[in-house]
Amino acid sequence: MFKFFKSNRKYEPLDYDLRKFFEYNLLWLMEEFPEPRLEERKLLIPNTDDFPIEWNGTKQNALDALEIVCQQMQVSADLIELDFEESGIKEFDMGDSVIFVESDPEAPQQFHANNSEGKSTITLAENLLDKPNTLIATLAHEIAQVRLVDEKRIAEADVMLADLSTVFFGFGLFNANAAFEFGQEFDRWGYNSLGYLKLEEWAYALALFAFLRNEDNPTWKQYLSKTLTSDFEKNLRYIAENEDEIFKFEDEEKE
Repeated sequence: MFKFFKSNRKYEPLDYDLRKFFEYNLLWLMEEFPEPRLEERKLLIPNTDDFPIEWNGTKQNALDALEIVCQQMQVSADLIELDFEESGIKEFDMGDSVIFVESDPEAPQQFHANNSEGKSTITLAENLLDKPNTLIATLAHEIAQVRLVDEKRIAEADVMLADLSTVFFGFGLFNANAAFEFGQEFDRWGYNSLGYLKLEEWAYALALFAFLRNEDNPTWKQYLSKTLTSDFEKNLRYIAENEDEIFKFEDEEKE
């Protein structure tokens, strides 16, 4: 007969270095962008109150979303230029033959700093126009790069920091959910990913965000995917039970 024993090993959501990366950089973001205070920052949710846009798959939708995202992230939309690139199968005439190439539907989300007009250009795949939440998440990530790189707060692009910045600026629901989206077609199923953080990393970042805002059971968690909700709750519980270890760093411990 098999015997099963409950492990006494302490639950740790991420390894030490990763936890400290998110803790240190969230504090850094609070210093870099002190107003409004974190607990007073609005967290946007996917509804018509926060995004009063009639979504119909047009480029105007993207421009309207850009205005909202820029306002939330405290940057002028006049400094951002959107460019669009076709997605799907493209035909190339090679002279004696024709080849067909299917582009990565999520690939053309590129950040270009300082174009000839002194603006930052964001290139979007046109298929994102039919995916409002993913479009918003993409804009939030790229504008985070504008705030970090264009404003010379960091020397070079840091994609993980940019993802964390979307949480800080109130887009955590969009970007975390977009990191792992299940999809199904008539002949296959799978998932699409957006961003650079893993699910458990998004969960820890969101839990830190809630902890700093004194939200022990935030109402906004209802908008997280089921997988993320479970991980988020475990991470928030871990932080609450280990509060003395959160935002403590090795250099401080040695003093």
